[in-house]
Amino acid sequence: MATAREVKKRIRSVKNISQITRALEAVSASRVRKAQARVLASRAFAEKAWEILLNLQRTAAAGGPALHPLLAARDDVKQVMVVLITSDRGLAGAFNSNIIRVAQRFSMRVGKPVRYVTVGRKGRDTLVRMGANVIAEFSDLSSEPRMSDISPIARLAIDEFLGGTVDDVFIAYTDFINMLTQRPVVLRWLPLMPYHPDDRVMAELVKDVPQVSQTSSDYEYEPSAAAILEEIVPRFTELQLYQAVLESQASEHAARMVAMRNASDNATQLTADLTLVYNKARQAAITAEILDIVGGANALQTSIDELATEILKAAPVSEPIIYDGFARTEEEVNPPATKDEPVLGQPQAGEVVTPPASLQDEVEAVKPVTEQPGKPDDLTIIEGIGRKMATALKAAGIDTFDKLAQATEAQLVAAIEAAGMRFAPSLPTWPQQAAYALRGDWDGLKAFQKQLTSGRKTP
Repeated sequence: MATAREVKKRIRSVKNISQITRALEAVSASRVRKAQARVLASRAFAEKAWEILLNLQRTAAAGGPALHPLLAARDDVKQVMVVLITSDRGLAGAFNSNIIRVAQRFSMRVGKPVRYVTVGRKGRDTLVRMGANVIAEFSDLSSEPRMSDISPIARLAIDEFLGGTVDDVFIAYTDFINMLTQRPVVLRWLPLMPYHPDDRVMAELVKDVPQVSQTSSDYEYEPSAAAILEEIVPRFTELQLYQAVLESQASEHAARMVAMRNASDNATQLTADLTLVYNKARQAAITAEILDIVGGANALQTSIDELATEILKAAPVSEPIIYDGFARTEEEVNPPATKDEPVLGQPQAGEVVTPPASLQDEVEAVKPVTEQPGKPDDLTIIEGIGRKMATALKAAGIDTFDKLAQATEAQLVAAIEAAGMRFAPSLPTWPQQAAYALRGDWDGLKAFQKQLTSGRKTP
């Protein structure tokens, strides 16, 4: 698959070609109108001139010898000339290839040696490459040709015919039908008479001649019929070539306009297809980059996790305990006794302890140990009391287990409302829990807290 950069370059080149084809289409559209106007203006006159020549030839054939050498048909045809009319430039679709193919098929069917006279570079180049007998070539005709421009071509063909070098002369050109239809045909030029071949293929290639009118009128000629024929027959002969050149030019511009329009449409479609390919290639590149980033992030996270695991194994940390909705360590739940806090079973300063006589005596000798007066207790040990709740209680003067154990539920509610906090479900059990803490019965406190369900004492 091509990369996004390569596809983008191709899109740019297709767009540049599309601009050229649009410009050529506009130029051909402008020229074809003028060429069409010239063809239609001279077509009626050329057809009538051709009809007059055919009438003269028919009259001569019925009454005796031909009135002019250009009207005389030859029984033994030894060599044929074909005047091939093509364009000097390409980019006209199948315009040139069609007429060249028709000329070649006609030359093969005629069965005689053929000499070519080419009008236009495309026909000349093709015939030269094929090794055909090209005796003359004419190119760079004006876009608005005049009779003087085609006179050398007509004079060459007439001289070859009158000199006996060739016995038949044909014109191969493209007949202009309309803007979308152009028909390549072969017209018999010299002698000036209809051509009816026996070969059906050749008959399809030869252009139909106008019908000869049936008349029995007699004409008088001044100064003479021979003088008039000597003047008008060569002129009418050149006129047929001139009309063929106009037909070919109009067909060329129409074919180029249609070809360039199709090329512009194809370029637009190709640009849309290449844009889709470009978007796919770009999306694939973006996806690949994202996958690389995600893969790198995953690898980095894996390395961090492995390193964290190694650190935790090297320095183990006490497992946290979920207490009062917060993750706490064992030290936070059961803080170690400090030098200022009483320790169960340890004599305090100024206290006289009498050694018990027995285990029962020792149990009786154990007395509740409380905090030193004036020092607040850690109320967060009580189930349902967090740091904020403990702060609210201390603000209300309840800062020790003794005060909490003696406080009523109404006092606790008032303290919480004063702090703007919500009631805890375990509030009724706080005095009882404080009593356990006041006695130093931590095991009993834990056992009592285990009996609580959602902070309440289960019945």
